[in-house]
Amino acid sequence: MGPSEIQSFCSRLPKVELHAHLNGSFSEKTLYSLYMDSPGCKTEDIRYLISSFHQGSDRTLDDCFKNFDIAHAVTISPAAVRRGTMDVISEFASDGVIYLELRTTPRTVPGVMSKKQYIQAVVDAIRDVPNFIGPERFIIVKLLLSVNRRDERSEAEANIKEAVEAHMAYPDIVVGVDLSGDPKCGTVAENILPLFADARSKGLKVALHCAEVPNEKEVEAIIRFKADRIGHGTCIHPQYGGSEKLWTLLLESKVPIEVCLTSNIKCKTVENYESHHLQHLLPVHHPIAISTDDKGVFCTTLSKEFEIAAETFLLSFGDLCRFTEMAIDASFASPDEKNQLLEKLNNFKVLEGIHCVE
Repeated sequence: MGPSEIQSFCSRLPKVELHAHLNGSFSEKTLYSLYMDSPGCKTEDIRYLISSFHQGSDRTLDDCFKNFDIAHAVTISPAAVRRGTMDVISEFASDGVIYLELRTTPRTVPGVMSKKQYIQAVVDAIRDVPNFIGPERFIIVKLLLSVNRRDERSEAEANIKEAVEAHMAYPDIVVGVDLSGDPKCGTVAENILPLFADARSKGLKVALHCAEVPNEKEVEAIIRFKADRIGHGTCIHPQYGGSEKLWTLLLESKVPIEVCLTSNIKCKTVENYESHHLQHLLPVHHPIAISTDDKGVFCTTLSKEFEIAAETFLLSFGDLCRFTEMAIDASFASPDEKNQLLEKLNNFKVLEGIHCVE
């Protein structure tokens, strides 16, 4: 099985994306288009940002952060947010993604856009998927609303409140809440987890970024919280700054890990693909979901992430199908939607002659 065969298979494979930040998923094409159509964005600062960062695979970590700055600068109206969201969904669908969970922090732009209007713009784009995705493509899209761990508790409370209200209005679209932000900031266990417990009691699923940096006390609290999914989970295994205690707790919890290979390499939380902590999750059959994190920022696709995993860890086509199956199971889709997704995967396996998953 050569590289071209793997690449082709990963492109054809029906895939499920569970860890995609909206603003980090804007492609260069989308950012430039939004910039050109937004007169208020044409300041020297934004012109400098757009002209100063490297393109494609040459992009540095500093460039990645500039990408977020540009994304925020060009999405300062509901119309821009909706248009950008539609572009992101279309690009994932073109990559063979059949189920997508986007996550984003509700934003306010004084005098222009409230948190509710921001959320509504994203929801409207998702509701409009059948009209712009095209008859030859298929994708189910859900929304998770994020709390930034750097924010004051009052801001976190406000975002959880918005999430609960949006879930009540659109229960089939706004399905979860997410904890993200600088992993070195904030006191999650004391200030944030109680808010997520309240959100869970209101019917929202919970995804938590966890163990991006070593933090024994916090990581233990998050694992014991038993979120529906954990993002990254880098520093849980003892080889990566975690401990045997944390690793055992994780395996016993069976909480799925959203694995973001290229993100971890470019953010320098993992040295290289060969030493990625995925190597410890695979042999113990812990549930995982291969994800992009920020496809625009890190210049990747979900097909590419599958390809990297396959080539790095010598995986079979059956293994890659199993990744999609695990991601479907870990998704926040409804039971009927999960059955629909599994049917598409099984039909693909029949066409490809994959009769069993190893």
